[in-house]
Amino acid sequence: MSSQASIDFSSMDAPQREPQRLSALYQYHNAPEVAPAHGLEYDDTVYPSSDKYPVIREAPSYDPSNYKGKHSFQTDNRPPRIIFGMKVRTFLVVALVVTLITVGAAVGGAVGGKSMRENVPVFTGLNATSPSPTATPTISAFSAPTPTYTPLSTCQNHTSYCSTYALGSLGPVPATARLNYTLYCNLTNPLTQPGAIKIAQAYTYSFSDCVEVCAGYNFWNAGSNCTVAAYQPTGRRPGNCWVGFADAVSVGSLAADPGMEVALLNML
Repeated sequence: MSSQASIDFSSMDAPQREPQRLSALYQYHNAPEVAPAHGLEYDDTVYPSSDKYPVIREAPSYDPSNYKGKHSFQTDNRPPRIIFGMKVRTFLVVALVVTLITVGAAVGGAVGGKSMRENVPVFTGLNATSPSPTATPTISAFSAPTPTYTPLSTCQNHTSYCSTYALGSLGPVPATARLNYTLYCNLTNPLTQPGAIKIAQAYTYSFSDCVEVCAGYNFWNAGSNCTVAAYQPTGRRPGNCWVGFADAVSVGSLAADPGMEVALLNML
């Protein structure tokens, strides 16, 4: 029966197997890893597939001309460089300002210190022979230059002299101030007599300046206490002019003294 019955299986139409599309999850997790230049690409197109090897469309070739010669590591979007929390340009500006302030302060301190050293007396240190460390430091002394003018002798005997204070240029003239004098030449200084009082001495270059010293005392004190001014042109420093009070002085009571010039206050 088997020899008589022969079955032609080739004549039978077998059902055709249609290509099946794998699920997206299956294709995504079971596909081979491909890393093209632009990243992983997923293809959703239906292709003939098998249970073992799903088909993945090949990524297009990389065309460098699309990037105009620039690569991914040459991008201009790099983060800025930060120094102490500041951009490079800001840091350089701040550093420059701080440097200028520091240099200016240093120069100003040096100039100020030099100026102070030149204007303030300099301490030369402690006395080397003193055993005590608290000894008083020695201070350099200042010596003013001495004028070389020669005092003049301009005495005119028995002449009247009115002080410039009477002009009122320094303020109202007090009514009780006595400012008029009579000048005498070559007489003894009345302030050397007993009972006379010396008020002040000065070094002047003319007889009139010496009289003004006495008149100024009366002007500022609104009185008549300075009655005598004696001037000696040949006198040496510290004084060649003496002013003071001498009561009841008369010209007849004064002896002759060549070179001594005397001014007596007019009480009237």
